[in-house]
Amino acid sequence: MKLLVYVPLLTPRIRYVFNFIFNDILKTQVGFSSNLAEFRSSALPKITYSDHPVANELFFKNTDFLLSHEIVKPSFKTTSFGDMIVPFAVDNSSLPFDVFAASFYFLSRYEEYLPFQPEEDGSYPVEKSLQYRLKLLEFPVIDGWALMLKNMLLKRYPDLYFAKKTFVFTPLVCLYKADSLGANSLLRRFMDFINKFSNRGKTHAELPKKTGLQLFLDEHHQQHELNPIYFFKPTAEIDQDCNRPISLPKSYLQLLKHHKIKDYRMGYPETIGFRAGTCTPFFWYDLQLEKTTHLLVHPIAINDVILRKNRTFNMDEVLAKWGPLISNVKLLKGNFYILWHKESLPDYGKGKVGRKLYTQLLSNFLSLPDDIRPE
Repeated sequence: MKLLVYVPLLTPRIRYVFNFIFNDILKTQVGFSSNLAEFRSSALPKITYSDHPVANELFFKNTDFLLSHEIVKPSFKTTSFGDMIVPFAVDNSSLPFDVFAASFYFLSRYEEYLPFQPEEDGSYPVEKSLQYRLKLLEFPVIDGWALMLKNMLLKRYPDLYFAKKTFVFTPLVCLYKADSLGANSLLRRFMDFINKFSNRGKTHAELPKKTGLQLFLDEHHQQHELNPIYFFKPTAEIDQDCNRPISLPKSYLQLLKHHKIKDYRMGYPETIGFRAGTCTPFFWYDLQLEKTTHLLVHPIAINDVILRKNRTFNMDEVLAKWGPLISNVKLLKGNFYILWHKESLPDYGKGKVGRKLYTQLLSNFLSLPDDIRPE
């Protein structure tokens, strides 16, 4: 049994965001109809996404945003919703805002296609983010809104099927320093050489002989039944460096050009939170071509660069700051990705603090192994 959605005009943007929310997050099936007679006669669970309801089904009033095929600054109002301020306010709807337009705006990183003054490294400034300005950055709002939609639908259609989800915690570990691996450096040539003899799993270039750091990581990852992803070297010909921020759409177009189908950089280097508003991997939507691509983006909630940028360090404060992010993702049965660099985890100097934090982070927030499943 699938959910049927009435839309007068099915655009690529509508198809994309509905599929993401219902198929990818909520694990149910969704179909579309632009035929009123077909929609009225259907016995399927159904909702309307339009400017007016069809009958007595759940009605979500649309704005013009998802009907557009242009990249222009959208005009919208904000409104209160619970303890949130949300964009794309509407009237006479099952929700006081266009949840699908808001989700698409965040997920597509629409604002990053509009004119802005970049940071020195070319990245998008977090302060310009709508989530940051509305204080929504530290919560995966799209997944939260999806759960709300699920509860609304189950009240009306208790037999509508939603598959079970599990919380997944995935450490991403960058074991190289990008600026020391130039294309012609001795270290780069050495890494390229040993890469030919490496074991390939879910790593980008597994070294045959593990270092003390890798043994430390393996011990704790195995203890908590985690399946980490290691980055051992940057790729010379493309921009897929775990130390380099993304620039949309250039970075992702480059990956697709070289037939790369995964990316692990969708986050802010020096600010915790959910840059795309979600804790669920998603296929990148190319706004210039108005189509869904095959590039699967894994949203990063925390980048440990933030620790090395701060001169003062209080472990209890860090755990208190990061804990709610992990707890919220666990509650939503989402995916939590955290990026660590070898500079934060050596067995000497300040690295000892980083190792202690890493150990406490796993112990404090991943104490229920049954909730954790490797990808």
